[in-house]
Amino acid sequence: FKVMGPDRPVTAVVGEEIVLPCHLAPRMSTENMEVTWFRSQLFQFVHRYSDGKDQYEQQMPEYQQRTELLKDEQGNVTLKILHVRLSDEGQYRCFVQDGAFYEEAVLELKVAASGSAPHVSIEDYQDGGIRVACRSAGWYPEPEVMWRDLNGQAFPSASQTNSREANGLYRTETSAIIMENSNRNLSCVVRNTRLSQEKESLFYISEKHAAELAQFSVNGPAHPVTAEVGEGIMLPCSLSPGMNAEHMEVRWFRHEFTPFVHLYRRGKDEFGQQMPEYHGRTELLKDSITDGNVDLGILNVRLSDEGQYHCSVQDGDFQEEAVLELKVAALGSAPHISVEGHQDGGIRVVCQSAGWYPQPQVLWRDPKGQPLSASTETKSEEDGDFFKTKNSIVIMENSHKSLSCSMRNTHLDEERKSITFYISGQ
Repeated sequence: FKVMGPDRPVTAVVGEEIVLPCHLAPRMSTENMEVTWFRSQLFQFVHRYSDGKDQYEQQMPEYQQRTELLKDEQGNVTLKILHVRLSDEGQYRCFVQDGAFYEEAVLELKVAASGSAPHVSIEDYQDGGIRVACRSAGWYPEPEVMWRDLNGQAFPSASQTNSREANGLYRTETSAIIMENSNRNLSCVVRNTRLSQEKESLFYISEKHAAELAQFSVNGPAHPVTAEVGEGIMLPCSLSPGMNAEHMEVRWFRHEFTPFVHLYRRGKDEFGQQMPEYHGRTELLKDSITDGNVDLGILNVRLSDEGQYHCSVQDGDFQEEAVLELKVAALGSAPHISVEGHQDGGIRVVCQSAGWYPQPQVLWRDPKGQPLSASTETKSEEDGDFFKTKNSIVIMENSHKSLSCSMRNTHLDEERKSITFYISGQ
């Protein structure tokens, strides 16, 4: 005889039962024969029938109480497997022996699982559109996922990831970006190609929901930004959540909406009503405008640039703004020390420096760098827009003859120090 099995793989669904067909040709009774179903090794079997009964002594543990031999007088030796598992997938051998004669058939079992119905949710606003996500779990093998419009036409995916869970089944997640002018009626379809089955979920984004998602907040730094006179500075401003601002209006202004510091709209910079003092000194930094960053660059910073700035972003009828503060600072010249005569029984020493903003702090130090506690007198006057500072100290005969003077800019947290000054005698 010959042992015959199917010429194509048999497909089973996880958790259900499956029969693996096998029979003899020509048809004859197998009651007094030995029938063994096994995977790779004959002595470790899936199911065995011999001496007129089923034998379980060396059955593979993972098949215990899950197999049944379906035999009859017509030579059928079909195997039934209950509660199919992913591990059941693979080759099976149907081995039949009658005395010294034996034959076998090899067949393949494919296992599949149809997962949950897709769950579609609206995530956020991205790249000028609404990002929607489709999630489903419990699939095997990896499923195909697609978006369709109401006409059944494919809609492009923005991303897709499949991950295998601890139970061996696959979880899938895909997203699509729905633009303002695109179809807001879509469906997400997850398909098991092995079973030729699919599950589909329909959804619709209302005008109200789309408008709510398009809203954002405008954020600036919580603390003042400090710039140095003559240098460049960047004033940070961004949208939250991050979204493409290329087609929005971005307006930077001081106290009045117009004239403005800088204006970007309709995809380009506009300078028609720019404040004259900012001509040729501003730039909207567009490198990451698609991520919602609308930072302003100011070149050749002036003292007059100090103060509040408004970063206003408008998309259609929706508008938000952030207010931030710019502090401007200038480091003056290195302090100069000189002797100006006798005073109160000692020598009056003066420290002078110009070009500071704001007014600097003055500190005298002894040769060890320790502050001198003697009383001092400070006079500051405006030299144009900057401060010119003069500070004096009286050095007594028994006090330190060597000293230095430092002036510190508190905005920049930087200081300039004089050379060490030595008084040779009274």
